[in-house]
Amino acid sequence: MAADVDIPGSGNGLPADVALSVRDLVKTFHVGGGVFGGEKGEVSAVAGLSFDIKFGTTLGLVGESGCGKSTTARCILRLLEPTSGEVVLQRPLDTGGNESIDIIAADRKQLRELRSQMQIVFQDPFASLNPRMKVGDAIAEQMVVHTDMSKADRATRIGDLLALVGMNPQASERYPHEFSGGQRQRIGVARALALNPEFVILDEPVSALDVSIQAQVLNLLEELQDELGLTYLFIAHDLAVVRHICEETAVMYLGKIVEATSTDRLFTEPMHPYTHALLSAVPVPDPKVERVRSRILLEGDVPSPLNPPSGCRFHTRCPIGKDKEICRSEEPPLREMAPGHRVACHFPETKRIV
Repeated sequence: MAADVDIPGSGNGLPADVALSVRDLVKTFHVGGGVFGGEKGEVSAVAGLSFDIKFGTTLGLVGESGCGKSTTARCILRLLEPTSGEVVLQRPLDTGGNESIDIIAADRKQLRELRSQMQIVFQDPFASLNPRMKVGDAIAEQMVVHTDMSKADRATRIGDLLALVGMNPQASERYPHEFSGGQRQRIGVARALALNPEFVILDEPVSALDVSIQAQVLNLLEELQDELGLTYLFIAHDLAVVRHICEETAVMYLGKIVEATSTDRLFTEPMHPYTHALLSAVPVPDPKVERVRSRILLEGDVPSPLNPPSGCRFHTRCPIGKDKEICRSEEPPLREMAPGHRVACHFPETKRIV
């Protein structure tokens, strides 16, 4: 899953079970030097990410705010133009076999065709829907642009989509402000499914919802995945949510993946100090266990991506690496420490977590 590891099957020769392959993805923003002057600089928001997502599964991408998760999502969909890298979408053909398409290399026409195969559900259901547009019109937009469906067929499809996400089809004639946050997010999911995509990015889809509603939306997403065979990239900062829905998890810090493995293993045998700290903050629903658990409190703030630390990017806050010369001077590669378990750390340590 890492740029530093030779992963077989990159490019158009992907393994048959891989739906999306990301290799060496980089996104750099140039800042300063505008109307009011200021020193020019570069912010490396995404600094060489590599991972695969298998058909019909969910990969969780987790980390603190500002680590580059949402930028990664937008680069994959070409909502932002990546600085460099390769993103390959693989889709099954009706005639058998798979077709691989390099999203980054796609021209405007090809990208337009790809839009029907990959969609995104945004974090804020209050901001992602046009308040002046009826729900049915918001869902129909993509059909108008990408298909030649008649108005009657679109109306039927809209009703079916709303029913699919547990909404009354008559909701199509109402405006977004007439619905709760959970209902709006269901509408956002229906809109994302309008063109029968195979790959969907879920950018913190429940973080803006009440806890009582989060489980309903998560269960809906799982049911839709099972029913439609969807492949998800699930972006979150809440590890409890990730544990519920993701088969694989990659942990990001300052634009890089620092640990990647199966979700079960990440929660039971984490190896990176940053992962240890994140998991120590997740409540355990057992008062006896919770009383004896120790929290790992990270010192200081997340460094600025405008001037990331030398060596290991985490060493300035790491309880182990802040006193180690190798951590300050050499960046650790993301290497396989156990089968299917990759870690970017000079001193990885397995800690069993309840």
